[in-house]
Amino acid sequence: MSLNEQIIYYNGKFLKENEICLSPFNRGFSFGDGVFETMRVYSGKVFRLEDHIDRLLRGLDLLGIERNADVGSIKKAVKSLIDKNSLNNASMKISAFREECSGIDPVAGLKACYLITSSHFDFKRKEKCEKGISAGIVSIKRNQSSPHVFIKSLNYLENILGRREAHDKGYDEAVFLNNLNFVAEGSISNIFTVKDFVLYTPSLETGILNGITRAVVIEIASDFGIKCCERFLKKEDVLTADEVFLTNSLMEIIPVRELDGQRLSDRCPGIITADFMRMYREKVEKE
Repeated sequence: MSLNEQIIYYNGKFLKENEICLSPFNRGFSFGDGVFETMRVYSGKVFRLEDHIDRLLRGLDLLGIERNADVGSIKKAVKSLIDKNSLNNASMKISAFREECSGIDPVAGLKACYLITSSHFDFKRKEKCEKGISAGIVSIKRNQSSPHVFIKSLNYLENILGRREAHDKGYDEAVFLNNLNFVAEGSISNIFTVKDFVLYTPSLETGILNGITRAVVIEIASDFGIKCCERFLKKEDVLTADEVFLTNSLMEIIPVRELDGQRLSDRCPGIITADFMRMYREKVEKE
């Protein structure tokens, strides 16, 4: 099936892309008034689907948007879309936004609308990431006191601007500090460091998204008796780490070879990072 023939789910209906019609008063478009999830499809199944849906629904609760669906109905829609598009290895995105209305202030009682799309997985990008990427700290700061940093908001402008700044400097990924100058997260990733065989990652209080893959890595560390500490990290902690890697649901575990132009280690991926890459894939295959 070609890209133009992809089926899309929108509010209970499965439609072709050219059949989708969103209102000009759509609040996701106008204000970023909604949330989204990006997920990986392996052999026709989404890894940790319920975790993604739970986070999506919690985001709607934080925004005061009536859910208008439960985990079961969203799971059914996702699985039906996988079947209709004959997806094997793919990426999927669920967007949920408040029903349309004019004006900036939402009318009471507006419910959530759901849009689910899919695309074929980019294996070339994955292969490039596995060899190690560069990252650069950007000027935009995460505001750890804002509820916005804890959800996957449709208002993704800070992330886009951060990535643009990083790319303009020749880096593959942006790294944000928070207002207190602690390391927060990447534009599309969470951050881990390895020092003396101990795993470290910024605590949620730093002002970061609680990534699904981040949680899986912490789970793997616990399963194999590897110490993992969630704490406030300084830039120097990253620069002096034995290994650094990033995580997200599509690219899984991404080794970082340099930060702000400084080479982090002679081997990329490092031994521990390579182990987690392998253990993550084993967990995917097992589940």
